[in-house]
Amino acid sequence: MTVVSGAFLIFLGTTLGFFYLCPRQHRWLVLLAASVLFYVLAGKWQFLPCITLTSLAVWVGARRISRLDAELKEALKDKGLDKAAKKSLRTQYKSLKSRTLVLVLVLCVGALCVTKFSRVVVALADQIAAISAMGVHMDPTLLVMPLGISYYTFSTIGYLLDVYWKRYPCEESFPRFFLYTIYFPHILQGPISRYNRLGASLKEGMSFSEENITHGAERIIWGFFKKLVIADRLNLMVSTVYDGKPHAGSIFLVTMLLDALMIYTDFSGYMEIVCGASQLFGVELEENFNHPFFSRTVAEFWRRWHMTLGGWFKDYVYYPISVSSWMKKLNRKNAKRLSKRASRVISVAIPCLCTWFLTGLWHGTGPNYVCWGIYYGVLITISNAFQEEFKAFDERWGINTESRSWRLLQMVRTFCIFMGGRVLTSPGNLANTAMVFDNIFHNLQPWQWFDGSLWTYGLKRPDGNVLILGLLLVLVVSFLQERTHVREEIDRRGVVLRWILMYAGIIAVIVFGVYGAGYDAAKFIYMQY
Repeated sequence: MTVVSGAFLIFLGTTLGFFYLCPRQHRWLVLLAASVLFYVLAGKWQFLPCITLTSLAVWVGARRISRLDAELKEALKDKGLDKAAKKSLRTQYKSLKSRTLVLVLVLCVGALCVTKFSRVVVALADQIAAISAMGVHMDPTLLVMPLGISYYTFSTIGYLLDVYWKRYPCEESFPRFFLYTIYFPHILQGPISRYNRLGASLKEGMSFSEENITHGAERIIWGFFKKLVIADRLNLMVSTVYDGKPHAGSIFLVTMLLDALMIYTDFSGYMEIVCGASQLFGVELEENFNHPFFSRTVAEFWRRWHMTLGGWFKDYVYYPISVSSWMKKLNRKNAKRLSKRASRVISVAIPCLCTWFLTGLWHGTGPNYVCWGIYYGVLITISNAFQEEFKAFDERWGINTESRSWRLLQMVRTFCIFMGGRVLTSPGNLANTAMVFDNIFHNLQPWQWFDGSLWTYGLKRPDGNVLILGLLLVLVVSFLQERTHVREEIDRRGVVLRWILMYAGIIAVIVFGVYGAGYDAAKFIYMQY
C-alpha cells in the first residue's frame, strides 16, 4: 500500500473516523495503532522489529543521557566540592554520556550501513562467483531494506543528539516516542522531522478544525495531480530512454529536462499528499520544498529542495565538523602558514565536502552517487571560495544582478546544473552517464526534435499536450505561492470556488492520471533511498 492507492484513501478515511470519535486525550493512540498497521501493510511485518528495536535503543539511550545530566546537576550542588572535584565529576559524567551516545549511534548507523551496503557486497560476491565459475548466482535486487530506514534512522539520531546537547528534554513515554518514529505520513520518505516540532504537535495538536480538513484535502488532491498526471506521465519517456542503450543526443537532452521535472513533481507530489494527510489530524509536518527551480544559486537550490534532509546534514554533520577540536586545530595551523583567505576557504571546504560526500552515500552506495555528492560539494565550495571574483566580474561588466533578465538567467543556470547532477544517477551507473554525454556531443541529431521521433519513446502526442498544460499549471501555482498564500486566498473567495477547484482536481486526476494495469504508478523515486 502506497499513498497514491485506493487502499491508502480507505485506510486514511477509516483512521480519520476512529480518530475524531475517540476522546482527544487518547487520539494519539489511534495514530499509533494506525501507524503500526500502515507499516505492516506498506512493507512486511518482518521489518517491524527493526524499527521497534531502533526506536527502543534511542529512547533508552536518550533517557540514560538525560538521567546522567540530572545526576551531575544534583551532585554539583554539594557545597563541599572544590573546583578540582567538580571538574573531575564533569569529566566522569561526560565520559559516561559519550559512551552511551556512541553505543546507540553505532547500533543505529550500523543497521543503516548494513542494509545500505548489503546489495553492494552481494553484487561483488556474485561477480566473483561468476568469474571463478562457481555456478552460484546471488541476485542483489532480492535484498529488501526495512521500510523507511534512512528516514527514521536520521530522525531518531537527530533526537538523540539534541538530547545529548541539551536542546530539549527527553521523552519519558516510549509509546509516544515510537509514534514519532513510525508516524505513518512521514515513514515512507520523510520529511525528516525534528522531535521538538513533530513530537510536540502529536501531543498538543490533533483537534478538529474545518480549515485543517479542507486544506488537507486540497493538498492531497494537488499531490495526486502532480504524481499521477505529471510525474508518472514523464516517467513514460524517461524510463524508456534511460534503458542503458544509446540514443540520439537530442533525445537524451529532452530526457534530461523531463527527468528533472519528473523527480520534482514526484517527490513534491508525495510531500503534498502526506502533509495534507497529516493536516487532517491537526498535525503539521515540516515543509520539504520551497519552489527550488526559482533558485539563483546551487546553495540556494539546496535550501529549497529536500529542506529537512539539508537541515539535518547542516545541524548534525556540517556544524559539528566545523566546530570540532581537530578542525579548530587545523584552522589555527592554516592561519599561521597560509593567507587569511586560503585559511577561510579550507575551513569551509572541508566540512562542505565531507557533508556532501555523506549526502551522496545517503542517496546511494554506488560510485555514481559518490560522484554526485562530490559534484555538488565542489560547486558549492567554488561558489564560496570565489565570491569576491564573481562580484568583481559583475561590477566590471556593469551587470545589474537584480534585473529580471539576470535573475532568470541565474535560475536557468541553476536548473541546468541540477539536470547535470541528475545525469550522474538517473541512467543507473557512470558508464551509462558517459554514454549519454558521448551521444550528446557526438550524435546530437537535432532534427529528431521536429520530425516526430520524440513520440516513439514512450510518450504520445496527447500525453505531451497534457504535460504542457499540467506543467504550466504547476508553474502558475508556484508563482502565486511565491507571492501569497494560495489556499487562504481561495478561502476568502468563498466556498463555491473552493469546491469547484477541488472537484476539478479530482476529475483531472481520474481522467488524465496514469494508473491501472501495466503502470507502476505507485512507485516513488525517493522510496529507494
